[in-house]
Amino acid sequence: MATTTASNTNAPTTEFSKPIAFRVAIVGGGIGGLALALGLLKYDHIDVQVYEAAHTFGEIGAGVAFGVNTQRALKLIGPHAWDAFEKHATPNGWESHADVFAEHIVGKGEHEDEVIGSQKTPGGMKSVHRAHFLEELVKAVPADRAHFNKRLQSIETEESSKVVLHFKDGTTASADAVVGADGIHSATREFLLGERDMSVQSVFAGSVAYRGLVPMNKAVKKLGAEYAENSMFLCGPGKAIISYPIDHGKVLNIAVMDFERPAWENEKWIMPATYDELDRLFTGWGKKARGLIELLDIPDLKVWAMRDDLPAPTYTIGNVAMMGDAAHATTPYQGQGAGQAIEDALVLETLLGRLHNPKYIPNAFVSYDQVRRARSQRVVKTSREAGRLLAMMEEGVGSDLEKIRERLETRMHWIWNRDMEKQNGEAIAIFEESL
Repeated sequence: MATTTASNTNAPTTEFSKPIAFRVAIVGGGIGGLALALGLLKYDHIDVQVYEAAHTFGEIGAGVAFGVNTQRALKLIGPHAWDAFEKHATPNGWESHADVFAEHIVGKGEHEDEVIGSQKTPGGMKSVHRAHFLEELVKAVPADRAHFNKRLQSIETEESSKVVLHFKDGTTASADAVVGADGIHSATREFLLGERDMSVQSVFAGSVAYRGLVPMNKAVKKLGAEYAENSMFLCGPGKAIISYPIDHGKVLNIAVMDFERPAWENEKWIMPATYDELDRLFTGWGKKARGLIELLDIPDLKVWAMRDDLPAPTYTIGNVAMMGDAAHATTPYQGQGAGQAIEDALVLETLLGRLHNPKYIPNAFVSYDQVRRARSQRVVKTSREAGRLLAMMEEGVGSDLEKIRERLETRMHWIWNRDMEKQNGEAIAIFEESL
């Protein structure tokens, strides 16, 4: 069996340098995995290697929203991560929407076009084109730290505390610590939880999305400048449409949500769709909704099943941990999928960066688990609630606009206002107490 060995060519050689203390293998090179890699590259004593299943780094999907919590985490991870965000961040286009994360508007019925409320946070909505942001992160990862076509098949732990990764191409790699950032189809999650655990597989979350990218000039003609150039959530019975500018305002990202799908019958989570089926879903909706739907009369329209994770009992065992979608896949209704992965990366790099003896890697991972699991799992739960709120389906709220407005006003504060340095401090304190 062939073996891939990690290179130490980037190890520093000055008299002030510290020798390599341990090796970290990151399985998966999406936004979360690369954010962790960039964080760990700051530390001379850590040899970090990234193993990506595809032939190159890449992301599916289009726009991704970053809340202020995510922005603070990127800044703390380091200049490469922050600069990548700064280069591609797209705010709302109008000064009057500068501090608005999303404006919620009624899309159907007697209150059509009525503003339900605006979720406000300093800096408002900032989004990136997912693929462009990832490309920027990749630039800061040395070529000898990245390994492609490495789809994880299984994980083996040795008595020496080394962890051996077995890839589907027949190669292996060993490391002192493994972090699975391998997404919603995670082999790392399966290793940690076991095939029998009810939470090992993600589940259908009861909604689907039709997504598309539209040139902004076309969107402005159809929707008007204010609607097209700012973050908007159009709400109505059983449905919602989320739209916001990306790519420095040149493109409108549109996601049409249907919350009235009782089940998803296909094995594949992304399926071809037709404009006619989408059009029928919004019969009787107002002018803004009709305009948004007409903008999605595009070739290659697809429908995505929304899935999330049941709460895992742990994010780590021994020298193996999971992060991001592998640990806590979520629906997109709070704009926190990538954000929570980046928070994971910040806590993990902070803990591992303080560590010089590999025998304490399990302590670091347990500290990460204790700080991040409850918060990230609450995000998963409340994201479903946010979806039901958008679709006027939340129990005790329904289509009562005043109740929706009350919920919207403060429901995101616990996510956005989390002190990232304090979260790091809590993890460090737990780690130090465990030694």
